[in-house]
Parts: sequence; structure tokens; C-alpha cells
Amino acid sequence: MKAEESKRIVVITIVISLLFVIILSLRGVNLGSFAGIKAASSATLILTVWWWFYFKYGWKIKWLNLILYKENINGTWFGEYQSTDLSKGNIYTGQISLVIKQNYLTIKITSITERYKNYSYSEELNFQDEKNRLIYVYSQEKLSPINHITRKGTSELELTLSDDKSVLDGKFYTNNGTIGSLVFTKISHKHIMFFDKAKEMFEESVTK
Repeated sequence: MKAEESKRIVVITIVISLLFVIILSLRGVNLGSFAGIKAASSATLILTVWWWFYFKYGWKIKWLNLILYKENINGTWFGEYQSTDLSKGNIYTGQISLVIKQNYLTIKITSITERYKNYSYSEELNFQDEKNRLIYVYSQEKLSPINHITRKGTSELELTLSDDKSVLDGKFYTNNGTIGSLVFTKISHKHIMFFDKAKEMFEESVTK
């Protein structure tokens, strides 16, 4: 969480707490009495539940998202990649799906092709220079019981949103000397962990 977001959370919590104290004072409740302590405990519980609800679900609601704004990229994306082997000059292309599990505080990303699954272990969605960028580091495992090759890489994607289409596109680098490009469109708010199913949904969306 960014320092600006943390500061806003603290400010909102303090303001609500002060309003609560003022209301109790106007009602003649002694904050040092049992009734005052009980009321303060209830207020703390309410604030705790509120922030839990907000970080889990509330930030996805359009008008509540204005409190602590963050883009919602949760769901399944599908697209294409182009990879270049710098040592050999070979170029590879193919289709790829991206499954993003996001709440306000965390993002987890799994990308899936016919041969590979990539699992993210460091993720960041930020807004800089009037652009939303998704940056994540991942570990790649080959889908083969006899080949346990593990590669690591970094993807840097730019997010573009409109009323009828959401796009992630950018580049990636791996530790085995390959670079490439990625482009995705969002196909579902659900998390589709099967490549064939995601591909089918994408093809259906294209033909509509």
C-alpha cells in the first residue's frame, strides 16, 4: 500500500472517531464511564468491519471506489505473445491467458499457455505519468512430468480501459535471454484456470 493511501486511511479513521466522540459528548455520555467505554469498543469494531469490507469488496463498487481509488482488473484476460530468443534470433508466437485475482491490498497473477504456467510472486499496480501500469515478477514452470525447467521473468503492462473494452499490453523479459511483447483483452470477471476454456470464451467474444 502506498504512503498516500495509508495516510488517507488514517485521516478517514481519525475523522470518523472524532465525529463519534462529538456525538457521544452531545448526548451527555461520559467517555470514561462504562457506557462510554462500551460505545468506544463498538465504534472500533464497526471501523474494523468497515475497512475489512472495503478492502475485500467495497472498493469494487463504483461510488465507494472514490474513497481510495484503484482500478479493478480482477478476472480473466486472453491474448497473444511474441517472444524473441536473443542468442539465436528465433521468434515464437502463441496465445496466452492471464488470470488475475485481486482485492484492494493484493494481486496474484497466473498466466497460462498450452505448455506453460507462470505464477507471480511480486506484483504492483500503479498510476504514473497518467498511465496505469501492472508490473509483476513471475516463475515459469513447463507443463511436463519429465522436464522441470523453471524460468523467471518480469512483465510490464499498460492498462487501457473503455466502456466496451479493457486492454493490457506491454513487454516481458526472462532470465534465459528472451524478450517479448504481450497483449490481452478482458474476457470475464471470473477466474478461468483452464487455457482451452479461456480460448473458447475469447473466440466466442470475437465472433459476436
